[in-house]
Amino acid sequence: ELVVDLVDGTSLESFLAAHPELANRQARWNSPNVADEAIAVLNVQASEAEGLLTKLRQDPRVERAERNAIFRLPLTPSAPLGAKTWIPDDDATPPRDSFPNDPFYGKQWNMEQVRARSAWRFATGDDVIVAVIDTGVAYEDEKGVWAPDLKATRFVPGYDFVNDDAIAADDHGHGTHCAGTIAQSTDNGRGVVGLAPACKIMPLKVLSAQGWGNTSDIADAIRFAADNGADVISMSLGGGGYSPVMHSAVDYAQRKGVVIVAAAGNANRNRVEYPAAYPGVLAVTAVGPSGKRAFYSSYGRQAFIAAPGGDLREGDEAGVLQNTVMPSNPDHPTVYAYFQGTSMATPHVAAAAALVREAGVTNPAAVASILADSASGSGWSREYGHGILDAGAAVQRAVFLPSYVAFGLSLVLIAVVWAPLVLGALMSSAGLFFLIPLGLSDLPLVGEFLTRAAPDWGLVAFGPEWHWSVIFASALIPLGVGVVSLPTKLTRSLGVGIALGWSARLLTGVALPYSDVQGIPGQGLLDGIWLAANAVLLLGAAGYMIRLGRTKFSGNAQVVA
Repeated sequence: ELVVDLVDGTSLESFLAAHPELANRQARWNSPNVADEAIAVLNVQASEAEGLLTKLRQDPRVERAERNAIFRLPLTPSAPLGAKTWIPDDDATPPRDSFPNDPFYGKQWNMEQVRARSAWRFATGDDVIVAVIDTGVAYEDEKGVWAPDLKATRFVPGYDFVNDDAIAADDHGHGTHCAGTIAQSTDNGRGVVGLAPACKIMPLKVLSAQGWGNTSDIADAIRFAADNGADVISMSLGGGGYSPVMHSAVDYAQRKGVVIVAAAGNANRNRVEYPAAYPGVLAVTAVGPSGKRAFYSSYGRQAFIAAPGGDLREGDEAGVLQNTVMPSNPDHPTVYAYFQGTSMATPHVAAAAALVREAGVTNPAAVASILADSASGSGWSREYGHGILDAGAAVQRAVFLPSYVAFGLSLVLIAVVWAPLVLGALMSSAGLFFLIPLGLSDLPLVGEFLTRAAPDWGLVAFGPEWHWSVIFASALIPLGVGVVSLPTKLTRSLGVGIALGWSARLLTGVALPYSDVQGIPGQGLLDGIWLAANAVLLLGAAGYMIRLGRTKFSGNAQVVA
């Protein structure tokens, strides 16, 4: 097969009409579900492939053309002989007495290694969509089975690119295991937990029951995820080499603000596999319970971060335990299985990205920066990237750093004025964020508002997507408050404080570009210009209000005090 990436909007008919030599080549859209992305495939004789590719690449309708390469699951290392590999899903182990109450949580060393419970104090991935591009997920009964410990997990519509239908059932087990690491039903008195249990899984099947897939299906799945609201993509696959078509799909998703995470590979060599090796993709290496690189994990200059992938050489329960399907075992079609591989490490990072996004960081570069800066380690290396994933530290950094910076900056701004401004500055720059650990944010109706900066209230009121409202991320509201506050010295002081604090929060958005401003094109420069311009306007307004407060009026005479 050849895969041909046509200019979006090109009809297959017009393309074929210009190439009569392609008659009888079974030319077709790779997937009818995403034909508007214009990825077509052709069946040709191997001997004529290079000649056709040369000609097709000269057609202005063709963006890219290449052989439709084979991708696969990273070759999963086998468990040592005699190792315990699975637990029946009807095991009678009672629930734990503490949170989470899932009975096998004590066997999930991986969740403790990434400090899941510390992360859950602030985020669980609520409403973030994570696309799992894999063998499918056991989330329904129509085509396959429903893994019991996914019954309370939330799903959004996906697609089966192998069989071209809407139900991405899992006939292998790998994809279900990866999805469980991300969002296994948690604190449900059954089985195990997921790292981002409140997120939504988008199941996208691109690999067959034997674990094989191709460039065209994976590229289509990446674009499908980006077009249908995915915030994070998790890909535990690789091995096909560089593909311009897939690189284009990765770039497309990244331009739409999607965080892409992929497995480095299981070949124990100094080379990261594609798609993890594409620029901007978070390439994940694997460690075992000891925190040492697993014996099978590939590594290299593109390594971004390490995460728990398991290493059964360290013990019978040193794999990653999740609920999955076992098609080859009719007596136990669903089990809790110990898997190992960079495939298992990857969904930990995807889930952590979902937690950080729920905490308010929607800029993919900022998500990556937070995961890297919070990882445990002593600097970047080819084996561990920026270090071992610490989801707890990452979420806390996402939640607290903007508030600390904004509040500190607001204190600098008001230090030259007077103390009554503190209340307005605190309210508008950071809120009572330092009381979140005491449960203030959990108060009904008012908790979120009390613990967020006033410019962020638009996110609370108009969520669930964490994008700054263009109105709240502007000078409009504090200027209105300033006009109303002019009559008395006390209210005017409050208005000045609000203006200064609001300005500090907007400037923090420039210094730490975590979130996109809704309505402003792009996700970088224009957002920063908008925020900076409105911050400067507020500083000017605050200066005018301060000057007005020092001015006394007597009849028609103006005396400056």
